[in-house]
Amino acid sequence: MRHLFALVLVVLSLSAPAHAHERSRSVSNWRETESGMTGEFLLDARQATLFLGTMPRGTSLETAFGIRLADGLQVRRGDRTCDLVAAPMVRLLADGRLQGVTDWRCSAGGGPVAIDVQVYSPFSPNHVHFLQARMQVGERQEFVLTRGNTLARLSEAGEALPLAQRLGRYVSLGVTHILGGPDHLAFLLALLLIVANWRQILLATAGFTLGHSATLALAYLGWINPPGAAIEALIGFSILFVAAEAAFQTAKPDRRQVVLVTMVLAVMAIANSVLVGTISVPVWLGLVVFVGSYLAWLSAGGDVRRTIPAFSAGFGLIHGVGFAGILLELDLPRGDQVAALFGFNLGVELGQVVFVAMAGLIFLLARRLLPGRVFTHGRFVAIALLSAAGCYWFLSRAWA
Repeated sequence: MRHLFALVLVVLSLSAPAHAHERSRSVSNWRETESGMTGEFLLDARQATLFLGTMPRGTSLETAFGIRLADGLQVRRGDRTCDLVAAPMVRLLADGRLQGVTDWRCSAGGGPVAIDVQVYSPFSPNHVHFLQARMQVGERQEFVLTRGNTLARLSEAGEALPLAQRLGRYVSLGVTHILGGPDHLAFLLALLLIVANWRQILLATAGFTLGHSATLALAYLGWINPPGAAIEALIGFSILFVAAEAAFQTAKPDRRQVVLVTMVLAVMAIANSVLVGTISVPVWLGLVVFVGSYLAWLSAGGDVRRTIPAFSAGFGLIHGVGFAGILLELDLPRGDQVAALFGFNLGVELGQVVFVAMAGLIFLLARRLLPGRVFTHGRFVAIALLSAAGCYWFLSRAWA
């Protein structure tokens, strides 16, 4: 197992210069005007770098985003296409997002408005776009658009949707979010590499559910407000940590390995104070103490499986704050907060249950049907890949 430990360290060192890959999502806010519609788009500037691959060399992010807005949007009133009045106005905001404003001239009357959004989805199959619109009369309308559903049909009177329909949208959003989040799925896969039967799978996923449900509610209601960038980095750390736990199931770390890993993390903590990363120094120091003491416990004969329910709940607290970010971006009216929180969390749980059931079944069947050597090698590869993914997300987001 020493060669696996060495592989984890090599991947750790190679992952440092990588750039963060954040969840693919964008937001637009629309309002009806006397002449037509106005739409404001918000997109993380780092996500907009994908546009540059289709643009002439030297094109700025702002220009590329403006071109994509002009090419990827279509607004219709009834059966008539609305005209884009002028080139989109794009600027880079202080928070690192690109803001693009578009004005559309529509014919008077003519029926309800429909907005087709294909700005980013052609570049990312998992992209989710949140569209909010307010007509001159009626309630605000919300839509969740994906690559397979790019059209928002607005109600002329702006009637509020029935509670069941609104709840269904939030459930769908939760399912889409968990199944479209490779980091959350990677964490669940890492857990499955440790557990040995369905009972342990249930304990691990129940712990994760309790943890993320608690902080999802606390963060969404504004009772806690940890920095989002640090949370994203710690999600990567959780994947790396659990994958390492799987590696240490069959071969305990020796003292030299414990000291080496602790020293590497300590050096990172020192580098963080110089490079000013997204994770605060106290959190880095906490990671050093936590990892060092835990590896020392494993080295002394500790059993990984005894800690899984507690650690899955603890890391679930981190993932829950990440889940809350998507609801906070929507800026929902107060009357919809309870439905949004309940429906979204339910959707996350449904998606999680489906994924864990399918992956767990495949894993347990592979354990029973494959020759022992083939299964062991496959598990080795899975641990290495998950360790690589965890390293990448952890380090690139820590110094994004």
